[in-house]
Amino acid sequence: MFLVGTIVGTFGNKGEVKILPLVEPADYLLELNSIYVESEDSVKQEFKVLKSKKHKNVYLFALEGIADMNVAEGLAELSVYVPTIEFKELQKNEYYYHDLEGLTAYTESGDLLGKVDHIMKGGNDILVIKDEDGKEIMVPFADELVPEINLKEKTITINAIEGLINEI
Repeated sequence: MFLVGTIVGTFGNKGEVKILPLVEPADYLLELNSIYVESEDSVKQEFKVLKSKKHKNVYLFALEGIADMNVAEGLAELSVYVPTIEFKELQKNEYYYHDLEGLTAYTESGDLLGKVDHIMKGGNDILVIKDEDGKEIMVPFADELVPEINLKEKTITINAIEGLINEI
């Protein structure tokens, strides 16, 4: 199972939930026929997706069996998963963020930076790389700064422009 989002609240009074995506491209969520919601005691329950649509920076989902706002509120802050078989094939230079986590990051000159710990989503997504001492290095996820990603070798190359990374 792969984490694809978090339920961040409800929408309307008919039980729709708002899901904040944790995958790129986020519109992948619109293709799902079912999702698994993990309860606080780590049990994953499957829900059939009746309808879904994008709304601002979240995705609205109507789920089978959830027809009331009060019931939907009980799902707030829970994680949303899908089985691996539901991931679609990506185009060139598109990546699922879970594939980037754990990659070893090097500068273009070959200096070890650390490992990609996670990606912070926002207007410009940020790679958070942790060095051997646990210090975080934040790199905007842009072609100019991340010229090469090699999933087979599990490496990522960072263009360490002046001021981006201290003490290389």
